[in-house]
Amino acid sequence: MATGAARPMLVVGTPDARTRSIWLTQLVLAASVLITAVLVMVLQPELFGHWNFLLGTVLVITLTLATLAVPWSQIPASAVLAVPFADALAIGLMSTGTELRLGYLWAFPVMWVAMHFRATALAAMLAVIGLILLLDSASTPAPWAALRVFVVLLTLTFIGITSHIALRRTRSLRRLLRRQAGRLTATLSRRSDQERRTMEILNGIDTGIARISEDGTLLAVNDAYSRLYGLDPLDPMRPAQSVEYTGLRGMPVPFSERPFSRAARGETFTDASVWLFTAQGEWRALSVTAKRLAARGDEDSSILLLVHDVTALTYAQRERERFTAMASHELKHPLTVMIGNAELALELDELTPRTRERFESIVAASDRMLTMTESLVTTSRRGFSGRDEVDDIDLQQILLESVASFRPTAVADDISVDVRADEPLPITADGFRLRQVVDNVVSNALKYTPREGRVRITGAVEGDTVVLTVADSGIGIGADDLPHILTPYFRTSEAKKKSGGTGLGLGISNDIVLAHGGTLEIDSEVGAGTTVTIRLPLAATITEGPA
Repeated sequence: MATGAARPMLVVGTPDARTRSIWLTQLVLAASVLITAVLVMVLQPELFGHWNFLLGTVLVITLTLATLAVPWSQIPASAVLAVPFADALAIGLMSTGTELRLGYLWAFPVMWVAMHFRATALAAMLAVIGLILLLDSASTPAPWAALRVFVVLLTLTFIGITSHIALRRTRSLRRLLRRQAGRLTATLSRRSDQERRTMEILNGIDTGIARISEDGTLLAVNDAYSRLYGLDPLDPMRPAQSVEYTGLRGMPVPFSERPFSRAARGETFTDASVWLFTAQGEWRALSVTAKRLAARGDEDSSILLLVHDVTALTYAQRERERFTAMASHELKHPLTVMIGNAELALELDELTPRTRERFESIVAASDRMLTMTESLVTTSRRGFSGRDEVDDIDLQQILLESVASFRPTAVADDISVDVRADEPLPITADGFRLRQVVDNVVSNALKYTPREGRVRITGAVEGDTVVLTVADSGIGIGADDLPHILTPYFRTSEAKKKSGGTGLGLGISNDIVLAHGGTLEIDSEVGAGTTVTIRLPLAATITEGPA
């Protein structure tokens, strides 16, 4: 018949560390006593006729059973001392009045007290044992009884002190190891946090990064690299889904020549260009660099692969080249017409000398403009990196011709132009490019100088340097704008009000001067004018090659 109620179940919990230690210590003593009792029963059974031996044996077994039954986790630690002291009394009963010297069993309670309690408890234990020995020796007087008491006490004292010191050292070592473990754990936690922050930073940039071991194993990649090559985030070693090509819609790059394969072989390279056809069906222009990372600590050396997506830059470069080619083509025709008509006008006999001079200036300026237009395409593709056609020239002649071409503009605006260049200024340079620089600087001086202003131009040789200075009394440049004046397309607000322009002239001039081994300096103050100083090496000291 069902009772309708579940029977209660007795659940025995796992004993704590202190309870297990008490059980183990007492069980070892009990096992030693039982083995001794069995041997006595076999070899000397009459010993059980001694009441003290039988009582001591029964007392040890009873204490053991009680020890196993008591809930030590709920009892104060000091109460545990009752067990070893009771064991000492029981051993004293077993060893008193017998020929068997069972005093060696006192080593168990002595070691127990020495290892788990203070030195005062150990001294009390030794005092109890000494009292038992004295009572035993008094009941059975013998010449060697006192010596027996001394030897036993000395031996137990040595065992107790040694165990006590050993345990203290063990505890100190355990505390030290615990502190060291805590420090190591904190260090490991900080290291993990640093690695996590580093990966967050690397994953936040657009540059693809891969780290490759010496044997070609992929150690780590960031998100940008995984996205570009279509890697599996869970298994980056699987083949990439994106394919590298030699060019846009070109041929696939052989596996052995791919940047990853080259880096895995230990090669280092800079700005290797490939086109990548991604898993999403997009073309990406990549610039890949491989650098070697030196070994540190336990880590071996490795290769760092940096992948830059230069698609936008590549398309912008192509668009610039297309625009430049189109502009060059469109400018050639009107310039050719201007030159042709000016040359036809020069053939007329009734031209006055002044008119003829002006037509010649138009032809010369148009010729320079046509030459500049024809060089636009080449310059846009490779940039201005040096002197195109260098020769030994006189900067004085270029300066005088440039000033002569701008004098009509200066006269029209009532601006006085004072030129002081009385000695030759020999340099080794590209005359066409240097004329471009001088025209730009002189044109700016006249453009931003008000009516009845003044422009002073000086050319001189100072040591092994040719110095050209153009100073005006124009609107000047503010201190905040002066550091940016050579930046492409930058123009001050006052300059925009005064005259039109693109903001490219001074930047181009500075690049040309730097390519010739010189310097271009600008000193200006609002309302007080601007001074441009150009320094170029003399013909004998100029260094060949691009800057």
